[in-house]
Amino acid sequence: MSEAQGGSAPPPDETENEELGAELRSALKGGSNEEAAPDVLGGFQRKLRERSRGKFYADGWSTSRHAPINTYLITSLMMLAVLGVIYALLAPLSGEPLPVENTPQPIQVISPPPQP
Repeated sequence: MSEAQGGSAPPPDETENEELGAELRSALKGGSNEEAAPDVLGGFQRKLRERSRGKFYADGWSTSRHAPINTYLITSLMMLAVLGVIYALLAPLSGEPLPVENTPQPIQVISPPPQP
């Protein structure tokens, strides 16, 4: 088909290349044509807890979305208190350093063995 007869249509290879190029650009930009995967973690944990009769994920806070900040804070403060008590108990045991005597000792010269 010539341009004078009716419009120019790009060859099929160029059209495919343009589509692939557009898909590649959107993939590089982070755009996704796919739907986001559903979050199945909560349902899995609930089902596992029910089937195991509370053996797994029974505590409840391990399945929550947010970290238990209060638990971390209390635990760290308790550990700091334990370290303080240990230091208070062991510090008096260190004692004072003993003085070192720096006087030179007398030198004993050994006479050479007698010659025959």
